[in-house]
Amino acid sequence: MARVLSAVVFIPILLLIIWRGDPLYFSVLILVVAVLGLIEYKNIAAQVEMKVGAAQSIAAAVGILIAFYFQRPEFIVLSLTLLAIVELSVQLFTCPDLTKALPNAAATMFGVLYIALLGGFLIALRLVPEQQGNLSAKLISLFFLIVFAGDTGAYYTGRTLGKNKLAPRISPGKTIEGVGGGLVANMLAVIIAHYTFFPELNLLTAIPLSLLMGGLGVIGDLCESMLKRGSHVKDAAQLIPGHGGVLDRLDSILFNAPVLYYYYVLFMK
Repeated sequence: MARVLSAVVFIPILLLIIWRGDPLYFSVLILVVAVLGLIEYKNIAAQVEMKVGAAQSIAAAVGILIAFYFQRPEFIVLSLTLLAIVELSVQLFTCPDLTKALPNAAATMFGVLYIALLGGFLIALRLVPEQQGNLSAKLISLFFLIVFAGDTGAYYTGRTLGKNKLAPRISPGKTIEGVGGGLVANMLAVIIAHYTFFPELNLLTAIPLSLLMGGLGVIGDLCESMLKRGSHVKDAAQLIPGHGGVLDRLDSILFNAPVLYYYYVLFMK
């Protein structure tokens, strides 16, 4: 019930920001989510005695997402370059146990790549030029429709029909049947999108896209579960009722943001 109530509250707000709000509002939302995700990531890493540099991670994330907003990819590279230099310098002067310097620096760099760099492609989608009416809003809506449909289809199919475990060592609740239900829901999502708000979407390319995004969504979910299980954490946080933390919702989103962006570049630009 908590999952449903959270969706009822958040989905209309998200749609309003996507369709009626300035791209700046959506970009700020992504920035806030990324910062919250980095804080959760820092806490997860701390469970296995890795110290993630919060200040430098957040500063680099802000730099990367601002670069996405202003469409200046060279500043993404600059932000990552400065992060590497600053983080190694911090370890040099503050790390008492030198055996921890490499894991700490690697964890800090990875967190920014995983959360900010991948998440930044959502901002790139929101800034797609409007050759067709509301193209960017349609792409972002398609993105969340595919992701949420896959998650919902997998969840309820797994609960009702699931018998064969997919990856019991990492996520005991996931089943092969659930994955199948999620992929069917992914395909239905693009068909619904085509016949409702996105008629220019080519189903010959969009249906394979939905299957790719569905598969990557499962892998992204399992990867996030792997990080939590390895750190002996059940949920990244308790921020969202019924869903856990920000990272628990980003798991299937982050891997797919670049996929839909490059689908647009290859097939719709």
